[in-house]
Amino acid sequence: MKLDLLTKLIKEAVKEAVREELETILSEDVKHIQAPKQTVTKYAEYKPVVAKPVATGNPIADLMNETKYSMTQGEYQSMISATSDMVQAPGLGMNPIEQFRQGPEPGLDISQFDFMMKAGQVYKASIEKDKQRFGA
Repeated sequence: MKLDLLTKLIKEAVKEAVREELETILSEDVKHIQAPKQTVTKYAEYKPVVAKPVATGNPIADLMNETKYSMTQGEYQSMISATSDMVQAPGLGMNPIEQFRQGPEPGLDISQFDFMMKAGQVYKASIEKDKQRFGA
């Protein structure tokens, strides 16, 4: 019973406080708040940085590079109606990258070293020794 009395007292106190606050809020003059002025910043028209193609010395590759750098994606899609089945894997036919590759391949060409000239003889000698050793 004491708990019920306490909850009733709390409810009445809260109601009374809310009524008082509502009266003060409603009696105040409503002030119109002006919207803050919006400043508009004008920027120059955006121009993307366009990369320039590097001359390779191969006229066909140069023309392809110029076309690549001058076309937008929208222009490409309107001209080309390619699908994924038209893509060629490297080494399975005409790959444009391999077609225009110039100069030496990266890495070390070991075929020019002296020990490579004798590699065939060393291999044949090792086969002969294995036959003698294991009797095959």
